[in-house]
Amino acid sequence: MNWIKLLYVLVIALLYVPMVFLGANVFFPEYTGSESYYQPVKECYPRYAPSEKLTPAEQQQIADEQQIKIDQCMAEQRQAQIAWEKERGEYDGFKYMAITAFNLVILMIVLFITFKDAVIMGLFIGTVVATFGATIRYWDYARTKIGFTLLLVMFFAVLFFVNKRQEALLGWKKK
Repeated sequence: MNWIKLLYVLVIALLYVPMVFLGANVFFPEYTGSESYYQPVKECYPRYAPSEKLTPAEQQQIADEQQIKIDQCMAEQRQAQIAWEKERGEYDGFKYMAITAFNLVILMIVLFITFKDAVIMGLFIGTVVATFGATIRYWDYARTKIGFTLLLVMFFAVLFFVNKRQEALLGWKKK
């Protein structure tokens, strides 16, 4: 086996996978980094306790009023979080579809344009690993009819690729 070719394949595949995910975050920047989790817009808990100069009944009344406000605020925050998570889910579903479609396009380009065997294998492995990684990362969003259809098309494209490029896959030992 030619170790230099194997090294080239690994370099291409190892650069391709993070390139795809970095590109997805560059072109689809919402809900990434510090924006990848819900951040409440207002504080629900009071910052100061009731004054000790008040009677216990007055302190209890203030505490009860504060608890009502806290409960209302928390309910509002929960509704806002549910809406935010729904929007993020739709966005991440679109991001998953874009990653999978991009990998499918690259796999089709590799199928029909002549490259060196190491480039073909590097891109092939990169597309497979990136698609697998995207499916795992966006599992909740991949479980849609469109996500399944894209993954199914990718699977058959990989089968077609392996069948068509069998020489590139197995021919290294002969050379």
